Amino acid sequence: MTGFWKVFGAAAVVVAVAVAIVGALALRTVDATVDAHLRQRVEAEAGLLAVAVLPALRSGDVSGLDPQVHALAARLPRDRLTVLDASGVVLADSQADAPSMENHLDREEVQNALHDAHPQPVTRTSHTLHEDMVYLALAVRDGERLLGFARVAVPAADVRAERAELSTAVLWGAGLALLAGAAAGAVLAGSVRRPLRQMTGFVDAVARGDAPPRLPARSMGDLSGLADAINTMADQLAERFERIVRDQSEIRAILGAMVEGVLAVDSAQRVVLLNAAAGETLGTTEELARGKPVWEVTRLPEITELLERCLRTARPAWIEARLVGQPHDRVLRLAASPLADARGLFGCVLVLHDLSEVRRLETVRRDFVVNVSHELKTPLTSLRGYLDAVLDDAALPDELRRRFLGRARDATERLIAIVGDLLTLARVEAEDSLPRHEPLDLRDLAAECAAAAADAAALRGAQVHVDLPGEPVPVAGDDSTLATALNNLLENALKYGPAGGVVRLTVRREGEEAVVEVEDRGPGIPEHERERIWERFYRVDRSRGREPGGTGLGLSIVRNVAAAHGGRVSLDSEVGRGSTFRIHLPLRPAGAPAVSS
Repeated sequence: MTGFWKVFGAAAVVVAVAVAIVGALALRTVDATVDAHLRQRVEAEAGLLAVAVLPALRSGDVSGLDPQVHALAARLPRDRLTVLDASGVVLADSQADAPSMENHLDREEVQNALHDAHPQPVTRTSHTLHEDMVYLALAVRDGERLLGFARVAVPAADVRAERAELSTAVLWGAGLALLAGAAAGAVLAGSVRRPLRQMTGFVDAVARGDAPPRLPARSMGDLSGLADAINTMADQLAERFERIVRDQSEIRAILGAMVEGVLAVDSAQRVVLLNAAAGETLGTTEELARGKPVWEVTRLPEITELLERCLRTARPAWIEARLVGQPHDRVLRLAASPLADARGLFGCVLVLHDLSEVRRLETVRRDFVVNVSHELKTPLTSLRGYLDAVLDDAALPDELRRRFLGRARDATERLIAIVGDLLTLARVEAEDSLPRHEPLDLRDLAAECAAAAADAAALRGAQVHVDLPGEPVPVAGDDSTLATALNNLLENALKYGPAGGVVRLTVRREGEEAVVEVEDRGPGIPEHERERIWERFYRVDRSRGREPGGTGLGLSIVRNVAAAHGGRVSLDSEVGRGSTFRIHLPLRPAGAPAVSS
């Protein structure tokens, strides 16, 4: 396709789109105008008819209505006039025999007039004349008393003809405008055809890597300014190409080193690039840092020292640094790499790896190993001591022997409980072994757990009160895993609550969440320990935590079960008055399918 047809085609498309838009708007205006004119017409005629028949309807003498209606209709030969009484009986009609017509109270236009002070016209097929008509009826009232209805009908064919006539005029105007626009586009295309050919040759030369030819700006008319700009660009291309090569070298080095935060400096340690992650770590932005010396951007001396060493030796280097901040310090691994090209070293790029989470997990792992070792060592030592006593002393009295073996059994059960809780915790935390999410009603699960806790409550003389809503509380989850979490909360409440006390189990909806709540009247939890209570093996009262059945893993299991189901946990507690533990789970939408995680 030649340049002429490109320009002409573009101009023709623009003109066609403009004409189409204007034509569409004009047709909409035509429709609106016809509709408004029709409404005004039928409203005026219906109002006139209502005023004319009011005296007769008010007096009850309707014998003269039919001649009166025909007299009015003579002035409106295309329109149909109808008068109805309040019960819908046709009293007079200009185009039909009124006594033979059926009751019209159920007609749509009559019902509109009966219930709406400003009814809208209605288009439908006439049951009497069997043709499409546009109806409008008005209620004739004497104060608040309904006397009857005045109805006007206009043939829908007349409305369509008026609309078609106006639309045809609009379409003819649009067609003429399109032809005129196409002619103007042809003239415009011819005037820019030669300059476009020359500019096309310029672009082709640049694409081939050749020296582009200069354009004769004086002979290009309105495009002379563009030609001058293109000539200036041609003069700068050689310099630009060299700079592009250098920029590409910088970008490759930066992208190759980008892991987290990235900071790039020139040979004078002025910042040339700072990504968002590095800005967040150092508390600045690229706009504020660009062009400044790196020691003005960050107060971390390790960064300045590492960059200086990298620029001096032209070799990669790395160190670890601690960035003091709130709420916790951050551990950073700083890796510096030199930026160089054929002319030598021109800068350095620094990558900031945040190792805070890695170090935290290492600490958690060490603490976990220590805690597990400690928790297992205690019952194992106790078990060995009792067994040694039984085995080494053959003359041990039977009563003492049974007591020692009972204690050994208790220690064994504690070991089994710890190992079981550890396995449960590992299963819940494993990303590839999350529970299967099946639809269930949280009320049923709570009732089952409360019934299972009844025996333990009876041993302490306590009671478990259950408060369940009348409507279902649907969630998607693994019933056995959720039951484990809820049983742990009930066991803790019974164990730490007073003997003979009450533990309250509540299930309810809160917005888009299902909430199961366990409330006790125990000693409560100090505020500074409420966050740590969810950690493995953490106990507020360590002496009571070693009662039979306590492993220190129950609340950690509860938190991880809630997280595995897309939920969370919360705690309200007051020292000396008790605690309330909650599990928040997302409600399952009605009709939602079960999901396997």
